[in-house]
Amino acid sequence: MNHSRPNCFGKRGQTSVALIIGLASLIAIILLMFMALRLRPDARRTSSDNINIRVYCAAGIARPVEQLVNDFNNLMGSNVEIVRTGGSGELAGQVATEFQSGVERGADIVILADDLLLENGQKEKYIREIFPAAVQKPVIAIAADSDLRIDNLADLVDRQDIAYGLTSKRAAIGKLARAVAQRDNLLEPLEANRKTDAENVMTLAQALVTGSLDAAVLWDTTVNQVNQASEQPLLKVAAYVDPRDEFTGNVGMGVVSTTKHPALAIQFARFATAPETGSPAFGRYGFSAQPGDHWEEVPEIHLFIGSMFTPVLEERVRRFAKRQGVNIYSRWEGCGKLVASINSIEDPELFPDAFLACDFRFLEQVQDRFEAPVTVSSNEIVMAVQSAQAKGIKNPSDLLTGTLRIGICEPEQSALGWLTRELLSSPPYDGLYEQIKNRSAVTVDVGPTLVSQLMAGGLDAAFVYRSNVMADPQSMQHIEIIPISRSENSKAVQPWAISKTTKNPQLMQRLLEMIISSDTISGFEKAGFRVEAPLTD
Repeated sequence: MNHSRPNCFGKRGQTSVALIIGLASLIAIILLMFMALRLRPDARRTSSDNINIRVYCAAGIARPVEQLVNDFNNLMGSNVEIVRTGGSGELAGQVATEFQSGVERGADIVILADDLLLENGQKEKYIREIFPAAVQKPVIAIAADSDLRIDNLADLVDRQDIAYGLTSKRAAIGKLARAVAQRDNLLEPLEANRKTDAENVMTLAQALVTGSLDAAVLWDTTVNQVNQASEQPLLKVAAYVDPRDEFTGNVGMGVVSTTKHPALAIQFARFATAPETGSPAFGRYGFSAQPGDHWEEVPEIHLFIGSMFTPVLEERVRRFAKRQGVNIYSRWEGCGKLVASINSIEDPELFPDAFLACDFRFLEQVQDRFEAPVTVSSNEIVMAVQSAQAKGIKNPSDLLTGTLRIGICEPEQSALGWLTRELLSSPPYDGLYEQIKNRSAVTVDVGPTLVSQLMAGGLDAAFVYRSNVMADPQSMQHIEIIPISRSENSKAVQPWAISKTTKNPQLMQRLLEMIISSDTISGFEKAGFRVEAPLTD
């Protein structure tokens, strides 16, 4: 009897192959984990030993800021300190001078009672980030035991028997009081009849306390602070300078653009404006707080961005995260995948804080979960054709002649694929999509993959965004861009929207400002995008 021997070698071979595949998979997982850790935008708390954050603070705001500095230093073991106080205009001028002269160690943060000064500093480039903090109102203050009757600003300036004081124009309260007086045609008598002025509001308040003045134009919060420092009230409000509330003092914190420790300076500004930490301190001294983002030592941000933006924004987002001292987990994929993920996320901690979509039609599918969008850019869908094959190709139907290998994107996974289908299914190209699809050699999820295959010689032509080609100068040497005319569907418009549930809306607004800054926008234009948003400096 002829017994055949079992073929054990084949089984061992199969086992060996399975073992090799398993080991390879394990190694790949380990490598991916390692790369994830390496690439993670890590803003873990770092030691602040020997780091001194210098604060310039308007005199009238010093009391709550002193409390916030102490609270922050005790919590973080840091060394933030107020090194200079004065009038808002004086301090803003000092920071501007330091910036222009290249002072090695000036202010890291300036806190002013006039947000317009901060906005001007941002335009002049010496202020980078602004954090709204609180609101205060100008009042006419008198001694607590005074029986003077003053009902409005006109009463103050018309009475020759009242010795009143006003701060200089360099202080926010002085500038604001003069603006109200000019509106009410009282500026000339206001200036002519004042007995004195001062560089800051606290100096003026002390003159009122000592009796050298009968009245003074102060902040309502200054009256509150002076009274808190005494067992008995020393001052009281006789009238509001502007009962119509058209003029109020907006307190803000500005992070100086040249600070050597931006992450720590910004961290303090976030702490000082957070509803949990900043608002109680300002409220204690009579300010109406303007709460910022919720306090977290290191915020964790989830950002969904269409893959078309990778060449322009990936590195800039990393730099932004480093300066802000936050962790940003960016997901760069086709918008079809991103929308599907948004609809399937159950953990609110993983929901994107903002979404930069490849086209409005994808954001519209999840718009109810985001705030009103801002248009950032637009991007044209084009035919990318290997230079050797481009002759004679003028419109999509020309790709069907000959034996060209065509690549398209998958419509359910990417905005590019979806828009390509819309483009080739509507006039004047209606009916062409199915023909192109049937002739296509590959269907992928993102445009850069098609460009890579064109460069490698695996494709002759593909439907991509203009930016997919222009983002890589080398591609432009081998690939012709052929516009697709006569169709309104050949352009994708990219919107930015902030989540309704994010704990960091101001941080997301600062990220948007970075994206539409003149520096970043130049990168957009070089990559083939058309800028649609108004630029920020």
